[in-house]
Amino acid sequence: MSTDEVESKKRRRTSTQPMDAPDLLVGRVLEGRYRLERVLNAGGMGIIFEATQLSVNRQVAVKVLKPTLTRDPSLVERFQLEVDMVAQMAHPNIVGLIDTGIDTTGLTYLVMEFVEGKTLRQALRAGDLKLWEILEVYGQVCNALIETHGQQIIHRDLKFDNIMVQRMRDQSIHVKLLDFGVARLLSWDKRLTQGGQVAGTPGIVAPELVDGLDPSPRSDLYSLGVLMFTTFAGQAPFVADNDLALMQAHKTEPLPNLKALVGAQVPEEVIDLSCELLAKAPEFRPQSATMVRRRLEKMARRIRERFPDATSYMPPVTEGLEKPASATFDTDIKRFTQVGETKGADGDDRGWIGWIFPRPVVAPMTVTASLSLILMILVVIMIYLFFEQVSVTGTNAAKEADDEQEVVEESEESAEATEYPQYYDFPEPMQGPRPPTP
Repeated sequence: MSTDEVESKKRRRTSTQPMDAPDLLVGRVLEGRYRLERVLNAGGMGIIFEATQLSVNRQVAVKVLKPTLTRDPSLVERFQLEVDMVAQMAHPNIVGLIDTGIDTTGLTYLVMEFVEGKTLRQALRAGDLKLWEILEVYGQVCNALIETHGQQIIHRDLKFDNIMVQRMRDQSIHVKLLDFGVARLLSWDKRLTQGGQVAGTPGIVAPELVDGLDPSPRSDLYSLGVLMFTTFAGQAPFVADNDLALMQAHKTEPLPNLKALVGAQVPEEVIDLSCELLAKAPEFRPQSATMVRRRLEKMARRIRERFPDATSYMPPVTEGLEKPASATFDTDIKRFTQVGETKGADGDDRGWIGWIFPRPVVAPMTVTASLSLILMILVVIMIYLFFEQVSVTGTNAAKEADDEQEVVEESEESAEATEYPQYYDFPEPMQGPRPPTP
């Protein structure tokens, strides 16, 4: 047996072992067609590689479902749903699907076009974009959302690292929207997110999704508002110590004053749109991505005409543009056991909360708030009844006192009548002339 055959057999034996460490898959050739060159990103479910399509010697991006997750039918089904969704979309602002398959060792993968350029996070930190170009970037993101929403698909994970920005040879900007790993197909009746799970990234999840409500196009628009706020202010609208507290902040805390944070370098109409997108209730946000795109295009055109020689935009601070240190921000599915604690992708035990509440753990917080309100109403009613009783008691006491006074007066009158009886009636004086006096 030749050395090459020995190495090939050794590779086949070792490749059947679970290998979730991304670097262990580098150099692997999938079905003799795609060679994995280097790791681009790793999330909760998949690993994305830069790869070479050997038949035409071109760069592609390959997303591989983590081998240890292939034992979970729901995750395999979710991965296949992502393939189906990307396959049905052909749009200049959405990454294109090239191929999909399962190699001989059971490794599930999908092949997409390789997008040259930087993530939006990298471009903003490097100061590559002028203010009107930033608005143009978000306008193209809206173009992608118009297509996805038209296909009844909600992205649910719209964040800086899922937006690729390309500077073309003519210096124009071109945007690609990536990663539909936690997207929701509205026409798909089956829920792939189990009870107690919140799909997406905590810092951008719309408030209504935290309570387990169904996503809508306006849920993606909320995430767009988070990105715009962070872009201009250089800091996220809300911060917290853990994922659960962060999502609660998006639900309950008032939005910081963006105008005070950015000063005069951002027009008020841009600030107004960013704040409208961050409305807590979906009905108060813009109706559609189409409406947002129109406003962005008009603002970008006016700013470009007014400030043709403007330099790149840099926010007052840049903390919000740093990549989150916590890996939980990049996982596809968040599971919560109790306040401030998370469970890994392989953990299913959510404690007593999981038995009582099949919805995400934030839903009990809403129940608690409702019970507190009911308790307050009951207390107010009890206080009202107490004072009403006191008032009635006082009125009765006053009436009884009056009755007693009347009884006393009647008794005194009766006593006087007894002490001075009128037994004799004196006759009236006689009428007529008086008799003569002798």
